[in-house]
Amino acid sequence: MKKRLALLAGVSAALVLLLGACGSKDSGSGSAKDKTETITFINHKTDWTTNGKWKEYMKEFNKKYPNIKVKIETITDYAGQMKTRMNSDQYGDLFMLPDTIKPKDYAHFVEPLGKKATLEKKYLGLTNKSYNGTTYGIPSQLNASGMVVNMKVFKDAGIKTFPKTTEGFIKALKTIKEKNPEVTPLYTNYAAGWTLANWDFTRPGITGDKQVTNKLLTDKAPFTKGKVMYTIYDTLYQVAHDGLIESDPTTSDWEQSKVDMANNKIGVMVLGSWAVPQVQDANKENADNITFQTFPATAKDGNQYISVGADYNYAINVHSKHKAAARKLLNWLVNDSDYAKDNGGLPTLKGAEYPEALKSMQESGVKLIEPAAAPKGKESLFSEIDDASEIGLDTTDKTKQRIIEAAVGNSKESFNDIMKDLNTKWADAIKTVGSN
Repeated sequence: MKKRLALLAGVSAALVLLLGACGSKDSGSGSAKDKTETITFINHKTDWTTNGKWKEYMKEFNKKYPNIKVKIETITDYAGQMKTRMNSDQYGDLFMLPDTIKPKDYAHFVEPLGKKATLEKKYLGLTNKSYNGTTYGIPSQLNASGMVVNMKVFKDAGIKTFPKTTEGFIKALKTIKEKNPEVTPLYTNYAAGWTLANWDFTRPGITGDKQVTNKLLTDKAPFTKGKVMYTIYDTLYQVAHDGLIESDPTTSDWEQSKVDMANNKIGVMVLGSWAVPQVQDANKENADNITFQTFPATAKDGNQYISVGADYNYAINVHSKHKAAARKLLNWLVNDSDYAKDNGGLPTLKGAEYPEALKSMQESGVKLIEPAAAPKGKESLFSEIDDASEIGLDTTDKTKQRIIEAAVGNSKESFNDIMKDLNTKWADAIKTVGSN
């Protein structure tokens, strides 16, 4: 982005003083210059462009920083388009760092923000975008991974409390379908694709194990019955096989699904806590019906947990000519704005208040769990193994769609065939990456 520089010269002394009072800085030579910088912030929040929220936010930002003009650019297929754009240096000044960028490559694309040991005294969730002790991104918010639930749908079917086991969960969905055939018990959002990654994100909450993802680095058969990935995918397969999902998942509609859930036509969607306010906004009269629940499972220690992890991280383009201005916007968004609260997430800033959706879970005894950092020097190993396996854990819809296709009869694969294939691919990937 080209820097727009407005030099105010030859103005009256009174006007210079007025501009100084409005926030312009003296150059130190006795003549004041009001420098206005224009930076571009690229993000995925297209709904905030439509509803004017970004405009409101930037108005507040400019009260503190009147000389930084922010051009907001939002992208629907954010991860896909940004992956292409980051082949050049034209990806804004501040942007949301896609998960497709491997930790070992951060320095090629992203300006370092500081030492992790220093920043983590103030912020949560820095593990996700730190490498070799340096932090390259700060989470816009932390999300709980679980289920967005319309409890009215459950109560109308005679189910007063949300199930705590996968067996009880599937039984509850069947009851909903029997009692009200017009309701979709669980909406997969198959066609949107990216939404399906939320199933993978639930594994720390299901196990209550902070190290669960790190254990995948050496487990050559993680898709075996009794293990967490098998449990997650088996649940997805069963609800699809039993007709408890949308009638034609290939034509599902993400935007419409939020409206339908808000209007009591959908019981459950596996998403992050960020989705709660989006559903509530679709019909504010029914907002109290929408809650957030952990994946229906109890850990070995008898507790229920909910996984909490970083949403998109704010990052600064290493090629930006306006890094200082971009950092001011980043800091304002994390420290001063209500971004996390407005999106149903946990604030990144330590000590900030939790959103209502998570407060209710805390009161019911559900414990928050944040995944442990990868072993030092192995921050990229999980993504490297996943890439080599072509399974797409946490990043793509490929495997989850494959399971749904088999469950609804669009392919001849059995669930066990798929799990066997995934185990083979994962084991081969561990071997391949280890020999590189």
